[in-house]
Amino acid sequence: MFELNIPSEHLAVDSRRPQLYVSGRVWITIDGYDFPEHGWTDDPLPVLGSLRTAIGYARSGEEADFYFWEGNYFVKLVPIPAEPDARHVEIFAVHDSADPDEGGSVEASCVSTLSELAALLQDTIEEMSRWAHDHHEAELLEILSRMSPAPEPS
Repeated sequence: MFELNIPSEHLAVDSRRPQLYVSGRVWITIDGYDFPEHGWTDDPLPVLGSLRTAIGYARSGEEADFYFWEGNYFVKLVPIPAEPDARHVEIFAVHDSADPDEGGSVEASCVSTLSELAALLQDTIEEMSRWAHDHHEAELLEILSRMSPAPEPS
């Protein structure tokens, strides 16, 4: 089971210039394993943006990664050939070593459907949008409105 965790109570707009910077807690949970760790402090916007992009690539059958802004952590989506419309992906949580000769280590993995990932992404964007609305953060609300996942191809 895959979970995307960005608790709105930890969101903060830290700066607006030269661009909007939002801090918060962001991590994923794969079958009870928190990655990079429970309560990881990071910038949620690049994580959401790269997850959205990775879902798009995976829908077209390509492997794709999404990244945490802080540290050497990323998540790989690998499409699995399955029944025609199932669109399953294997998800790997990877701690990438600072030494290129050592490579990365897979810390957790699971299988999910792309539609489940897209729904989690959309739910998270909606929760953050409610927070932005309630805190009068119009610039953040506008950015989040552009992040809604692309519709699945017919």
